[in-house]
Amino acid sequence: MQEEIRGVTRWRRSAFLALPATVAIGAMATAMVQGALAANLSLTSVPFTLSSKTMAAPQGIGAVMHTVDAGGPKGAAEVGLAKAGLDGICVHAVQSVNLPVIGNLGTWSLNISSPAAATPLTSDQLVAGAGLQANKLVLDAQALKASTATLHASDGSPNVIGAAADSEGIKSTGITDGTPGQFGLDATGGRTDIKNLNADANAATISGAITLPDLAIGIAHGDKGC
Repeated sequence: MQEEIRGVTRWRRSAFLALPATVAIGAMATAMVQGALAANLSLTSVPFTLSSKTMAAPQGIGAVMHTVDAGGPKGAAEVGLAKAGLDGICVHAVQSVNLPVIGNLGTWSLNISSPAAATPLTSDQLVAGAGLQANKLVLDAQALKASTATLHASDGSPNVIGAAADSEGIKSTGITDGTPGQFGLDATGGRTDIKNLNADANAATISGAITLPDLAIGIAHGDKGC
């Protein structure tokens, strides 16, 4: 009997088993190019979650009512931060991959993450430039939750609930498409501190620079977070 050439057999088996994953990764990359999973985090057709351990916005936060196209018009809150420091971030998107001829490859996750510091960063440290730094961060969120949120203000610079959606304060957070006369939250009277942020979003855009320590981008089979 002819002896099996083990090295060749193993390579062929490995290539066969790796094929679905390779094709799926290629499909996800194609989806990015086509805009379904855009690399700039503009994931308007694919809902995703964005979470962070601690966030500090030295110039406050703004919010208006908004409509997004996510498989049809849906109401959302457009939340803007002129500048934000975050102690870690996880962006988790899930998409079904279905290719011609090959068929359905199941559910795959795309995770974009920058880990939190080993020793939790304080809001003061984040404002001073530690952690992940983002400018003009705007989220279209179906829901935005936090364990605690502190919106600082003063008599001379108050926060306004019910401000015009196109007010100068809201525009300063990066929200430039607020409808005149509609409801808005102008919490730019002072710093905003948020603990354990978790947002169910349809889009996230960053108009300015972003610094991501230890950035990791990965694809996993199934619904698996960062």
